[in-house]
Formats: sequence, structure tokens, C-alpha cells
Amino acid sequence: MQDKITIYTDGSCLGNPGPGGWAVLIIKNKKEEILKGGEPDTTNNRMEMTAILNAIKWLNDNVKSNTTEIDLFSDSSLLINSILKGWKRKANTDIWEKIDEKLNLLNSKGIRIGWNWVKGHHTDKNNARVDEIAVEESNKQPKGHASVKKSDNYNGSGFFCSRCKKEVKGDLSFLPDSGMIRADCECCGKYIKFADTTAKNLRQAQQKILISKAQLDKVVDIMQGHGKQINEKVLKNIKTWSKQEAENFINEDNSLF
Repeated sequence: MQDKITIYTDGSCLGNPGPGGWAVLIIKNKKEEILKGGEPDTTNNRMEMTAILNAIKWLNDNVKSNTTEIDLFSDSSLLINSILKGWKRKANTDIWEKIDEKLNLLNSKGIRIGWNWVKGHHTDKNNARVDEIAVEESNKQPKGHASVKKSDNYNGSGFFCSRCKKEVKGDLSFLPDSGMIRADCECCGKYIKFADTTAKNLRQAQQKILISKAQLDKVVDIMQGHGKQINEKVLKNIKTWSKQEAENFINEDNSLF
């Protein structure tokens, strides 16, 4: 009987950048295996890619026959289209190099992967499973890990922006999915680190509640439904929206399209 392998991958990040996790569900002839892991300071895309990289590594180590039927499912249309359509890769080139290396090795054995996009978050039970595991892995990571480069004149009363090369007050915002507080430079907009969840910081941050993951998925669905290509730059911009901006977009007629 021909072997059949079905793989689901997903990545999660609490803050983007922030603590992240990844998960892989491998189903081979009805038997399951789960791979998982995380990093304390990363991004959602890197975790999505790390999950796919680990899935390909597993295939290289465990698949011997080029007649094995393999299907891999991911809810990242950006990654699937980058692989299938050769979209230009401007970020995370270190992981892309590893993915290409392992894919080339797999292809040299005549083993092929069927790449599939699946609509994320609870529309597919196995995608929902890897999403939950990835989130669990994110929550295991130490919070507030992101390092901050300091200068000799940094006195600890604010935040130090490595781009502006100076101490700044910090523009605080609240991440509704993780309950964490993000600090950005009010001068250039660069992400600095996660701020301590003191009562003072929390009061300031809750004046600017950022887009939730559920809202993000809805916004992306609307944009794609109107034919807009969602690349990494567009996705990064959407993630800076406030909760109110997202609600306005979802509730309006989206006439800009």
C-alpha cells in the first residue's frame, strides 16, 4: 500500500516581534506525530517558516520512497505562494536558505510535497490543533526578553531607540491576545521591546489597543476577497492598526477597493 503523509504547520507570536512558538502535526497512515518549539524573541512569519522547515527536515529523515504521497497544509498564503509562485523574498533570508537547502535535498530523492493553503483558525480541525500548540509554545517563552541596546547616557527612565540612538519616552500599546505592552519609539516608530506591565504602563497602553488576531484574519480575508495581494510589507502594516481602525475597516463598505 502506498504511504500517505499529511502535514499541518503553524506559527504563533505574542506581539510580533515577541515570544513565539511553532508546531507541526504529521499524520502517516493514521498515526500521528507532533513537533513543536519556540523562541523568546521572534516574529510570526519566522515561526511559520520554522514550522515548515522542521516539517521538511522530518521528511528528509523519515521518507525513503519517492512514491509516498505528501500533502502539507499551512494557513500562511504568503509562504505557500512564495514557494509555489516564486514570490520575491525580502526578509528572513536565513530561514529561506535552510528551507531551500532541505527542499533541494528532498527533491534530489524524487520526493515531492503537495503545498496547500488552508483558511486558518477553527475552519479546519487540524489547523486549529497546530495553532493551539503553537500558541502554547509561545506562552512557554520568557516574556520581555527582547534586548535593548543602551548608550552611556541611558539613565533607565525611558527606552533607548537603537535607530534614533537616543533615549525616548516610548509609545505604549496594548496587545489584546497576549495582554502584553509593546513599546515603540515615538520619533521613528521602531519597535523597541515589551514594557513591564505596571499599572502606569497599562493605563497608557490601553489607550491604544492594537488589532487582535481574529480582526487581523478578517481584514486579510476582506482584502484578499477584493483581489489585494497580501505580502509581508502589507501584513506588517496591518499589524500596526489599532483595534478601532480594524473595526472601522471591517464595518465599512471598503470602497477604497
